[in-house]
Amino acid sequence: MRGTIRIVCELLLTTVLLNQNSNQTGDNYDPCTFNPGSLIKKCNPNKSENITTYMFCFRVDKDSEVICTWSPIHNTWKTTEYMFHLEMKSSSVHSNKPLRIPTLLPSVTLERKILSAGKCYVAWVEVNNTQLSSLEFIIEDIVKPQPPVNVSAKTNDPTNIVIEWTKPANLDQFVSMAYELQYRLADQENWNEVSDDELGVHAVGYDLEDLQPFTQYQFRVRCGREGETNRKLWSDWSAVTSAMTQEAKPIGVLDVWFMQGGQGSITLWWKPLERHQARGNIQRYSVNYTLQRDGEEKRSETTTTCCKITLSDTPQLVNVSAYNSVGATHPATLNLVQDQLPVLNITVLNYNDQVHVCWVTSANNVLGFVVEWVNMNLPEDPPEWKKIPALDECMDLKHDVLQARIPYKVSVYTQYQIGLGRPVSTLIYTKEGVPLTGPQVSIYNISLTSATLLWENVPLSLRQGFILYYTLIYVRNPHEDSRQKVNISSALNIFTLLNLEPASTYTISMTASTHIGEGKSGPHFKLKTRASHIISWNHIILVLVILVVIVLCITGICCFQRIKHLGSMLIPQWCCQRIPDPKIIRALLQQNHNTPEHFTMIESDPEIIKVEEIISEIMMQLPLEICKSSNAEDMFRPNSPTLTEAKSSNAVEKFRPNSPTLTEAKSSTSEDLFWPSTPTQEVDNSPQVSIQSHKEFALQPISTELSGAGRTCNTSGYEKHFIPSPEQLLEDGWQLDNKAQWLGLVESQQ
Repeated sequence: MRGTIRIVCELLLTTVLLNQNSNQTGDNYDPCTFNPGSLIKKCNPNKSENITTYMFCFRVDKDSEVICTWSPIHNTWKTTEYMFHLEMKSSSVHSNKPLRIPTLLPSVTLERKILSAGKCYVAWVEVNNTQLSSLEFIIEDIVKPQPPVNVSAKTNDPTNIVIEWTKPANLDQFVSMAYELQYRLADQENWNEVSDDELGVHAVGYDLEDLQPFTQYQFRVRCGREGETNRKLWSDWSAVTSAMTQEAKPIGVLDVWFMQGGQGSITLWWKPLERHQARGNIQRYSVNYTLQRDGEEKRSETTTTCCKITLSDTPQLVNVSAYNSVGATHPATLNLVQDQLPVLNITVLNYNDQVHVCWVTSANNVLGFVVEWVNMNLPEDPPEWKKIPALDECMDLKHDVLQARIPYKVSVYTQYQIGLGRPVSTLIYTKEGVPLTGPQVSIYNISLTSATLLWENVPLSLRQGFILYYTLIYVRNPHEDSRQKVNISSALNIFTLLNLEPASTYTISMTASTHIGEGKSGPHFKLKTRASHIISWNHIILVLVILVVIVLCITGICCFQRIKHLGSMLIPQWCCQRIPDPKIIRALLQQNHNTPEHFTMIESDPEIIKVEEIISEIMMQLPLEICKSSNAEDMFRPNSPTLTEAKSSNAVEKFRPNSPTLTEAKSSTSEDLFWPSTPTQEVDNSPQVSIQSHKEFALQPISTELSGAGRTCNTSGYEKHFIPSPEQLLEDGWQLDNKAQWLGLVESQQ
């Protein structure tokens, strides 16, 4: 298939070429030749075929060979063979023996020795016995001159340059030459040519005038024989020569602006002068400013070599001038008092990758406007600005000034004679894109079925346009197919997700969208909702019952304590006292390893001491009935009258420390097993003392005092109604060895 297509294409191409050849060799074509040294065609009636070509013969030096060239014939199916003919012209007809040179190239080189000076030669070319063209020449007239040499330029004035050159050396000195001069600015491509009338004939120099000061210019020169119309016989252009005009006083006014800094400082910026305005090397800038301090104006001056300067205080008036080696510009004045009326508002329109900014003037005495734009991704860079005339209220910021997808802050200032208006600013994009990332989301609050989320705005450098809305994406794990989206206004930075599942994990992310489209997603994070705790009615009732019981118990305790406190105020204190358990006290005393000496009697049975009963005089005087009734049984009987009498008769003897009766009583009574005894002291046992003691005892209420370890038990006459009887003591749950003996109901066996 491909071979067939190739054959068809070759046939079509061959047909087209044959048609073109037939058009060139038609019967109605008159062959033409050229005059010597020119390209003007001349009809030749001897030509039988209509084929046109051009011939040109020249020499590079007066002693060099002759080179003849002609236009080739393009033949696609075979190589063209040329036959070059040359003969000396001596008459109107050609010589019979011309020089013939066959060649396959469209040029030949003739040696100098076969040619004679001052002779006229005729040359022509034939193809297939068909003459294409002919040319007549003299070898002295076809020498192509070399470019002029020693081209130089001199500057004597800021606007003039003198250019000089020398005639080429490959021609005879008597040959008259014509010249052409061209010049241009060093940074341009097109050349400017000096006219022949201004340059003149036979000139070897020229004075260029009305040039720009301190500007680089380039020059070139070429030459040819005077009257030569064939430009191929003109020399090539000389090497390009450069020269710079001298400096002049700078013109124009600097374009000055400012940028407010911290702590009241200010940075002044100005644009460098254009080359045609600087008219030399700017060596320094002079800054004059006026400060208002303590109600007085203070003028200061400083110089710098760069295009900015920082002042610690904000001046009221600033003048800046540029200096070169010749002079200075007129000062540029800037009033920095910002207390004037601003523009009313700013409108922005984007079209064709440019921004159209317009505003409305609020006053009539406006000198002009200043439009300032700052790259918000590089806020520390110097601002760009442009001053607009007062009659204009719009400005176009093109794409070559602003970069695409970069935020710019555009501010419009109003210039007055006495100050500036406050700036009115807006944010613009020449061309928007999609955000490079989404917001970073965090958790503010979380519950069983909802979660409140917070996020921060996307950094300005990553927005690439105006964000219209956010998209919140949440997926319940591990159900990846449950992906859900929520669109949120760009004015919000908090949102609550509802209808979530309890005790579930969600993957959260967020994207931002401009009118171009949705950007990349922000960081992903996971959140887990709280677990659900459902409480049954049984648990609630149980908890309530427990709370009621606790409240009742606390109330009962409080009431009991209150009743007890009220009862203690009505009932005697002894009624509420508890009788100690001797058995328990004995056991506790046995556990104590550091038993005092006066408790040693408890650890072993008391020593039996034989005593004799001595009846004192008082006892002898008592009635027999009373003495008989002084035994233990009668004494401990509550209603026995003998008890009082026995106590009154034996009180002195029984409670006397050194009395034998006391010792015996200690060994036979239970009270001594629980209460320690005190050291005995010598007591006067005279009858007088006994009688006096008996009298005092009889007069006082009946009381019993057991001494030991600082513990005293006192009884009054009222307690006898509450003292238990011996039978009641025997019936109690606690038992003691020799209980009856301890109570004094039986006599101890000796």
